[in-house]
Amino acid sequence: MKKGLIFDVDGVIIDVSLSYHYAIKNTAEKFLGISLDIEKVREIKFKNGINNDYIATLEVIRSFNKEVSLEEIIKEFDAEYERLKHLERLILSREFFKKIREFKCPLGILTGRPRKDLRNAFDRFGLWEFFDFVVDDDTIEDPSLRKPNPYALNFCLEIAQLDGAIYVGDSLADYWMVENYKKIYKKPVDYIHFGERVKPSGVKVVSSEDELFQALKEALQSRELV
Repeated sequence: MKKGLIFDVDGVIIDVSLSYHYAIKNTAEKFLGISLDIEKVREIKFKNGINNDYIATLEVIRSFNKEVSLEEIIKEFDAEYERLKHLERLILSREFFKKIREFKCPLGILTGRPRKDLRNAFDRFGLWEFFDFVVDDDTIEDPSLRKPNPYALNFCLEIAQLDGAIYVGDSLADYWMVENYKKIYKKPVDYIHFGERVKPSGVKVVSSEDELFQALKEALQSRELV
């Protein structure tokens, strides 16, 4: 039975707390004309399970009863992110993925990052060599079918010809995607939640490389993968 490991990027592989999170904050501040607490911004994004940071920015602005077009937000947000992206750091090290490769199963990416941002980050951190397939926010033509739509998760399994998978995410959007996938598709997918910013109920939560490595090893063994 061919099964794979599929990873989210932001908040799992790469720390975006000083890049994307502040891009949301700074963009919203420009349109609102006020200073915002970064933790309040994060609360709006994570407690509402918002995957797309453009939409998260829009929701922050709307929380102050103001409307701005998504086109205006995208332009300002992208400029902010370009200014902040150098602050990103790896959460999961290259050494971690070298160890994971020893499981001898396909590794993939399913992320809401735009392709240009993903390429830049993976080039900077030298991550391409570890992954067998990558699905970013530009891979699927129809925007309504992109992550967190469960179609995107099934798309990963189909292009990699997997019989099942384990998905590692860090948000309610990731958790809901897997749960909704199970209602529609038959191939088994397990979910492991990385990090403690939000904690879906009844889900295994890990918060370090060592814990994640052990959780993946146990999950693969239970599925007769290693």
